[in-house]
Amino acid sequence: MIEDIKKAIADLRQEEPTTKSGRVRQILPEIEEALVAGYTVKSIWKRCCGVGFQTTYKDFCTYVNRARRHPQRTAATSGKKNASSMGKEPEPVDSIDCDPLANIRRLEANRPGFHWRGTRDLDVLVHGEKKDEMA
Repeated sequence: MIEDIKKAIADLRQEEPTTKSGRVRQILPEIEEALVAGYTVKSIWKRCCGVGFQTTYKDFCTYVNRARRHPQRTAATSGKKNASSMGKEPEPVDSIDCDPLANIRRLEANRPGFHWRGTRDLDVLVHGEKKDEMA
């Protein structure tokens, strides 16, 4: 029974899509090649309408843009995860050694002009240096 289902699905993939967006998605590589060759979307739409693909120009542009923006996702053939992702745990975000404020600190240290870097110590303010308390 499983083999019959697989064959039926394989046969389904050989048939023409029933939706307009499915048809555009199926011919998207040819559309991309024509666009790279210098043809406009409008000229491609006119050719498609000439062979029986009935849609408005606005809808055709929508179908093409959707197909280009969201490429068709395919499932793995065996129903399992890719071998590259198996047995490999993603690195936790906390273990990455980075300082999120590094750019701000660097810019703050190198900004031009006068900068008041105040201190609360009266000896430093009055005398310019801190006196030893023990002496």
